[in-house]
Amino acid sequence: MKVLVGVPSLRDNDRFRVFRDDVLSRVEAALAGVDFEVFVSPSSSKPGIEGIVEAQNKLILRALEGGFDFLWLVQGDVEVPADAFKKLYALDVDVAQGVVLRHDSDELIAGFMDEKAKVWYLPRCAVEDQILSGWVFAGLSCTLIRHRVLEAGLRFRFVKGVGEDVLFMFDVQRAGFEVKVDGRVLCGHLPEWPLSTFSADSFLKPVFKLLDVGCGHRPRGDVNVDLFVEATAHRCADQRVNTDVRLDLRRIRNFVRADGCFLPFRDRSVEKAYSWHLIEHLVDPEAFLFELTRVSAGKIEVRCPNGEFLKWRSETKPLHLHNFSAAWFKERLKAYPDWDWSIRWDYSQGEPWEILVEGYRKELQSLVDDKI
Repeated sequence: MKVLVGVPSLRDNDRFRVFRDDVLSRVEAALAGVDFEVFVSPSSSKPGIEGIVEAQNKLILRALEGGFDFLWLVQGDVEVPADAFKKLYALDVDVAQGVVLRHDSDELIAGFMDEKAKVWYLPRCAVEDQILSGWVFAGLSCTLIRHRVLEAGLRFRFVKGVGEDVLFMFDVQRAGFEVKVDGRVLCGHLPEWPLSTFSADSFLKPVFKLLDVGCGHRPRGDVNVDLFVEATAHRCADQRVNTDVRLDLRRIRNFVRADGCFLPFRDRSVEKAYSWHLIEHLVDPEAFLFELTRVSAGKIEVRCPNGEFLKWRSETKPLHLHNFSAAWFKERLKAYPDWDWSIRWDYSQGEPWEILVEGYRKELQSLVDDKI
């Protein structure tokens, strides 16, 4: 296997030159044991995107002329982690991409495209630690391209108003080649985001403050989850008669349709996970508790009917599958020793008709906003 590391150079005053030694030393470390060659494109006389297109097409020509199996395109301001090549190569696709943070924010350059090449950027929680496929893109900061893609005649194009990276990835996928974005390959983006700033878990800080699972018509979260958009008897006082109405998604912030036992969020992606009167509806309440502990970085709050005070699984509540007790929660939550738990009856409305479960992750309590 032969790999050409292609670094595009712009004009003679290329601002990336000051980073080049560091960028290349990290590339060499990532390619230990691999037969590779580094090629920095000649400076381009064209400005802006036109110059980038010209420089990157020169890298393609060099890869073809040299008979390289792969072109690993690494931008001049990108520091690749030591396992970057190994992970991208292991995806075994035509084009594999790592990710970088934007120069001006802590959001990722990553998203997907529709059939008209319109770009839709994804939130960090949908990219971090995930492997994305389909009509996806992640810029061109760290991109591994197989020889057959270049041999097929695919080139970078300049179209005013459209990024050359988006166009290239669109053309590649339209031609039938397989692409994946690896959210586990986080590269440094100089000068704002050097690789040295990322500790083992710094990239996994919470993205949202509050996740409301089973939000219904009274959403409280920065992100709100419910399985039922349409009217459902689950939300009715008498569950034998469906008098509910469809959720008005225009009024629900960041709505995600999902099952509470299979939440589509990465580990520790929210500061607090909250749920009101959902767990008693679930076939597998223990799986639900596991999901809340997985996605929460700091705090959990679960409220449900108190089965020791009133029997909530009754003739009018056929969709309530459980009559929970405080003892039930205390026993099940022993499985999470990394959390401090408070399980009690709630007397705030005079009678203890609710069980209130609160959890605090021991080593990350400092991340929790006391006002949540």
